[in-house]
Amino acid sequence: MLRGCAGAVVRMLPWLVAMGCGNADHALSTSVWDLRLPDAEGKEVRLGDLRGKQGTLLLVLSPDCPMCMNYAGLLAEFPAQGEAVQAIGLFPTEFIPTDSVRAFARRYGIGMPLLMDTNCAVVNALNATVTPEAFLVDAEGRYVYRGAIDDWAVRAGRKKVKATRHYLQDALAAMRNGELPEQRAVQAVGCVLECE
Repeated sequence: MLRGCAGAVVRMLPWLVAMGCGNADHALSTSVWDLRLPDAEGKEVRLGDLRGKQGTLLLVLSPDCPMCMNYAGLLAEFPAQGEAVQAIGLFPTEFIPTDSVRAFARRYGIGMPLLMDTNCAVVNALNATVTPEAFLVDAEGRYVYRGAIDDWAVRAGRKKVKATRHYLQDALAAMRNGELPEQRAVQAVGCVLECE
């Protein structure tokens, strides 16, 4: 049992470091916003050109992850062009073909910009660990919320019948009201990223 606990702490260490041990004012590096990534159609896009006026929601996704498929209905609610907060789907790793991302978007009616982060530059800067994982930043790039979409997934392979806490929706509502969410970070559960 002790060995299992130690392993859990080691796996969470990058996430704890990424959270700055509670430093809520941590911001996404300006150099990340200058990165140019291909979208699912192959057109190169500067990440910063997609930022929303009030904030940006970066969603780390995979078309093959069952968890991402289960959240597809929610993902489809985010418009192609956000008014205040722009949602952007990030598909990390060179092993995700663009045609599977396009098929994923078509199948589930997802209209937000979908970018291929083939060398994992953005997800590494975010310190993302799984898909799906959400990162909500304000207009200055400061983290407002990071982590799980809701509490539906308890751990890998185990989920509730229905989510009872909607962390991302709460964070978006707080941002719209000019406030910070009650929970700024919740460990995400999902498919492990294939980034180094």
